[in-house]
This record gives sequence, C-alpha cells and structure tokens, in this order.
Amino acid sequence: MRRRCAKKSGGQEAQALGRSRGGFSTKIHIAVDALGNPLRLLLTAGQRHDSPQASALIEGFEPLVLIADKGYDSDPLVESVTAKGILAVIPPKKSRLVRARVRPAFVS
Repeated sequence: MRRRCAKKSGGQEAQALGRSRGGFSTKIHIAVDALGNPLRLLLTAGQRHDSPQASALIEGFEPLVLIADKGYDSDPLVESVTAKGILAVIPPKKSRLVRARVRPAFVS
C-alpha cells in the first residue's frame, strides 16, 4: 500500500481549487470602492458559497452601501450589515420564499 504525502504547495484547499460540475474552479471575491478600485481580494474553492465571504471582504471598512449579486443573498448577511447601518442592495435568489425586499432608489 502506497501512501501519498501532502504536496509542498498545500494541496487543492490551500490553492483555492474546488470541484464543480465543470471540473476544478476557483472563485474570486473582490471588494471595490465607489470608483471600482480593488480594496480586498479573496480566493475560494469553486464549490464554496459566496455569502460567507462577504463579512471578510468588508471587515475593517465602513461602507455606506453593500452592492452584491444573487450569490450573496442571505438573511444573516443582510441582517448583519443593516445592523451596522449599511444599505444592502442584493437581488433575491429565485429560490427565496419571501422575495420582496424594500430597496430605496439611489438619488443623486
């Protein structure tokens, strides 16, 4: 019986590689400022959920608005950012039972 030892690079988890339907993949999560300049970058394995990464992305920043895609739609995230006075602008997932969430319009 042959044993495999850990690779020097740390393996798939350390390299943020994950299996998905299409094979190996990596997700890139980026926090940007109002001008689109990158502030923080996180890499995760492709099968990881998006929403748990949001708190790490905005940690240490004091944003007025959190704009994210459907992958970040979760009640715990929305509740935690609104408790901090941050406006969460996240479209609801199709599977959401209660889809109506009041989103104020941006007025300049």
